[in-house]
Amino acid sequence: MTNNGHTIRVLLVDDHPIYRVGLKMALRYSGVDCEVVAETDNVQQTVDYLKAHSHDIDLMLLDFFLTDGTAKDVMRAVDTYCPGLKVLLLSGEVVHPAVLRMSEEHIEGFINKNVKPDELKQRIEAIFGQAMRHDVDSDVEELSEREIEVIKLCAKGLTANEIGERLHIGKRTVETHKERIFLKLGLKSTKELINYAFRHGLTE
Repeated sequence: MTNNGHTIRVLLVDDHPIYRVGLKMALRYSGVDCEVVAETDNVQQTVDYLKAHSHDIDLMLLDFFLTDGTAKDVMRAVDTYCPGLKVLLLSGEVVHPAVLRMSEEHIEGFINKNVKPDELKQRIEAIFGQAMRHDVDSDVEELSEREIEVIKLCAKGLTANEIGERLHIGKRTVETHKERIFLKLGLKSTKELINYAFRHGLTE
């Protein structure tokens, strides 16, 4: 439930009907107290809905790439018609620069389309102040401050060279940090690392 004590009302925005079905099932299985009250599949439908129902939704699950635009176009309508609306950005293109930039602006978080029901529940409950634990688990606690810095810069889409310049260390040192991070977190690639960063709030 939201802080006002009612079921979280969700607007689901995605241009793939079969994915919307799957996401609704994931929400149901997750056990989070929410209801999908409306679905749209493009920017114009979403903008029209926001105009007419600005007080009828609490959360929007928003696909980044839509048939007639992107999440940026939708967010302009959010700012105009319902600035208090909570938004979670959905995308399978986690490393796309536009997605990374969007994840830092005007939204509550990013979720990869491969999200599991329990992870989805944790993110939604955290947004509405319902999480019973901090969104950083014991694995994160094993990371050094430098390693966390590297993760945050990876999440921004920076290369090893760019991270090295930012932290005033060599490229090889950055790669060594990443190798240690992969080992500690059980990850195999930079893409997995970026996904992990967004799931656990390790972004700037």
